[in-house]
Amino acid sequence: MATTVGTLQRSLFREGWWRDRGWLVTIAVGIFAIGFILWLFFGWGDPDLRTLIADVAFIPTGLAASAMAWRAGLHQTSPAKTRRAWKIVGAALLSFWLGDVVWSYYEVILGASPFPSLADAGYLLFYPILFIGLLTFQSAPRTRSEVVKFWLDAATVLLSGWMVIWYFVLGPTALSQNAGSLTTVLSSAYPIGDLVLIFGIAVLLLRRPDDGSREALGLLAAGLTFFLLADVGFGYLSLRETYESGDWPDAFWMLAQFLMVASAQVQVWKMRQRQDVQATDDRIRSTSVVPYAAVALGYAMLFFAGRHAAPYPMGGLLGGAIAVTAVVLVRQLTVMSENIRLLGELQTLATTDGLTGSLTRRHFFELAHREFGRAKRYNRQLAAIMIDIDFFKAINDRYGHASGDEALQAIVARCRANLREIDLLGRYGGDELVILMPEVDQRDAARVAERVLAAVVETPLISNGSRIELSVSAGVAPVEGSTDLATMLRRADAALYAAKQAGRNCVRGAS
Repeated sequence: MATTVGTLQRSLFREGWWRDRGWLVTIAVGIFAIGFILWLFFGWGDPDLRTLIADVAFIPTGLAASAMAWRAGLHQTSPAKTRRAWKIVGAALLSFWLGDVVWSYYEVILGASPFPSLADAGYLLFYPILFIGLLTFQSAPRTRSEVVKFWLDAATVLLSGWMVIWYFVLGPTALSQNAGSLTTVLSSAYPIGDLVLIFGIAVLLLRRPDDGSREALGLLAAGLTFFLLADVGFGYLSLRETYESGDWPDAFWMLAQFLMVASAQVQVWKMRQRQDVQATDDRIRSTSVVPYAAVALGYAMLFFAGRHAAPYPMGGLLGGAIAVTAVVLVRQLTVMSENIRLLGELQTLATTDGLTGSLTRRHFFELAHREFGRAKRYNRQLAAIMIDIDFFKAINDRYGHASGDEALQAIVARCRANLREIDLLGRYGGDELVILMPEVDQRDAARVAERVLAAVVETPLISNGSRIELSVSAGVAPVEGSTDLATMLRRADAALYAAKQAGRNCVRGAS
């Protein structure tokens, strides 16, 4: 999470966040949310004023959350499925906002707090619409076994959430109302909606989006978690008839709406920056702790509910069951951590050239085909650079193959020093390197190649006491005029051949 935030911060300041009005809206909502929470904390105002502020404050923030989600759904660089999901989320937030508007009219204008009311229609529609939106989001391709594990993990979270909702809200609601009445049905509908929300949060946290939506969906899941806490707190306090406008659940609802605004803005921002071109397979780099946290939560609820049980027999059995489960979970996490480490090493061997640390030819082409398709689909700039070491055979013959390997490593290091994190650098074969630069035209790519050439010439290689003068030649080709990736690379290779013919240590562009 810290790495994600750090990357986002660097991106914001590098690209100039102030040029995007969405960030200004997000900051404004954040400042508003902080002011609202401070007002709640210090308890300013008489009961009537607190009711007015607590009701009206959610109208602008709720509308902003809905509008920002809809804006994310209109962003053309996002995949169609992701755009559709954000639009559905925006519709769900609009439904909840309409419920807030109607409820404010009842409480502020009419001075009444009816239940049931028309406001409940807007509030309750929020849950199924949102759930559909959460299921619609794009996710990474999965095998059949991964799909089974995904739904089992989601069911684990749902069952643990059921324990919390049942203990604090749903069970007391069923016991406190007369069965069959409309009030009982609606009172039960809200905690059931919370269960739907829990399942939706689990879906967000457990899926692996492959379209640059990871940070946005993480913020959305955080916002929905705060929303869920507010819902449960409101239901718990309402059952005890202690809830008042301006109580602590309102702070969580306000935080939830701010995070929803922020998540929609981050989605738009990430799609503009296209920083996901080197996305790797996270299945072997991390494992989700969500189902394990859910199990821990379930046992915590069991302990909380049974803490006054007699030591014999239930107290000892309950404590033993919790301890055994904790030991088994720790053991399983330890084994999984070791497996992830080993698989990560295997992944590195499969995708990284052992000598230079650049991408292997196969992995380069996997990522390059994806980026080429994006450039064509969204009419974006893309450029390829082919680089070849001048007189590399002579270096091997005169100084030995070990020095030739060092020369190749040194040139890869010079290349990497002049490239961005999103650029792809691969070993094309032998002493030939290939670079793919998203959002860069042929002229700017040629300038990068010139900097690489200068860096190689300026720093000779010292190997086994010998000073080896190095130089490279480069050919550059843009995405324009290429029907596929292979054609684009052939044009760059032809430009590289022209640079060789021109005397080496120079850059030539594709004609």
